[in-house]
Amino acid sequence: MRPRGRTSSSEHSLPVAIVGAGFSGTMVALHLAATLPPNRPVLLCERAAFASGAAFSTGNAAHLLNVRAANMSAFPDQPGHFERWLDRRRDAVPEEIRDSEAGAFVSRRLYGAYLTELLDQAVSGAAVRLAKVTAEIVDITREARGWRLHAADGGRHEAASVVLAIGNLPPVAAENRLHRTNPWAPGVAEGLRPDLPVVIMGTGLTMVDLALQIQDTGFPGPVIALSRRGLPPQSHAASRPWKTPELSEAERGSLPRLLARVRAEVRLAERHGVGWRGVIDSLRPITADIWGHLPQRERDRFLRHVRPYWDVHRHRVAPPVAERLREMRDSGFLRIRGARMLSMAFAEDRVRLAIRPRRASAIETLTAQRVISATGLRTAADGDSRLVRALCDRGLARLDSRTLGLDVTEGLELRDARGRVAPGLWALGPIVRGVFWECIAVPDVRVQAALVARRVGEAMMAL
Repeated sequence: MRPRGRTSSSEHSLPVAIVGAGFSGTMVALHLAATLPPNRPVLLCERAAFASGAAFSTGNAAHLLNVRAANMSAFPDQPGHFERWLDRRRDAVPEEIRDSEAGAFVSRRLYGAYLTELLDQAVSGAAVRLAKVTAEIVDITREARGWRLHAADGGRHEAASVVLAIGNLPPVAAENRLHRTNPWAPGVAEGLRPDLPVVIMGTGLTMVDLALQIQDTGFPGPVIALSRRGLPPQSHAASRPWKTPELSEAERGSLPRLLARVRAEVRLAERHGVGWRGVIDSLRPITADIWGHLPQRERDRFLRHVRPYWDVHRHRVAPPVAERLREMRDSGFLRIRGARMLSMAFAEDRVRLAIRPRRASAIETLTAQRVISATGLRTAADGDSRLVRALCDRGLARLDSRTLGLDVTEGLELRDARGRVAPGLWALGPIVRGVFWECIAVPDVRVQAALVARRVGEAMMAL
């Protein structure tokens, strides 16, 4: 009898295992299922919902994608794939699709349905045996024939190669119930009283989602959002495309020169009737290359000084969301402030925060019923991942130089503790943002997924 929770390797070639079934992992699985020979199974491991992840598992129809539907195809070589899927369902789910002059934007849960359908079709129809494994993988060890994945429930799965698609790491839980460190946790916006405000730490895209979610519960406000600069995301708007600039070596190696060139491109584009959005979007194909050429000291300067401004211009909200954001601010429901949080003191049912407003020396005190962190992880070390810790402890992986995520090669092969390639281990998506920077949105990750699948397939053919 085969042990429960263990995959035998005596009857077939060892499988390729993918850890994580959000967009990154799902797309790698789809590509591999379509290209690997029939005797090479694929295991897609996920502890919770498949083909959704935190981004697409929301049940709130007001949570829209931050990218136009026209740019959301799952396949880089089929740019109209999602739009065709969407056109067949428009009449059935009109509330999930919002048209605007900047394009159509759809709810995240509808996009999750799209990915789920693609995965279900692959599981039922692929020549390669693609299997979904419900398990939290917490460790990976090297074996004579490949790798062994260890699940939290004690299950074990052998694999010839492993692809890590673990997305954004969850934050470490706060020690006090009045401080919620995971903005996507169930109940984060529930049980609010009308007598005290809610404070959100962060003013980016996650703050916007939280504000929408909190308002939909009937809470009267106010919601106070704090960040050092108090910058909310910009909105998408109709924009003509702009040609990707050809940067000089000097501009690639110097942050001030790079910023000067981008500003010059914006001025030039405006003279031709093209807004700044077209210029920012034109950088998408070369962002990873720019990041890779910047010296470490220039990357550090970017993270300290430029990142907040880049984020609000690069990662924009859908026009319907922007309109509702304006309404929340105009009504006083949402107050966005530039301030640094100095301390939090917890009482039985409230939190007292000491803050220093931007460009002020005096310290203010805020009293709130709940504080929700929505600033994102500063480093991978801030995340709560048993798997990442285990891989680093074993020397099978290391963090990148800024500890933003795992260190990988340009081909997405994992680097071990000594910086060498770990044969048979790969990683993609947000967990490798320290190497590529822009690898969190679908248009970027889908390219990585296709690349990883191709490289893994080549490696399997060589065995």
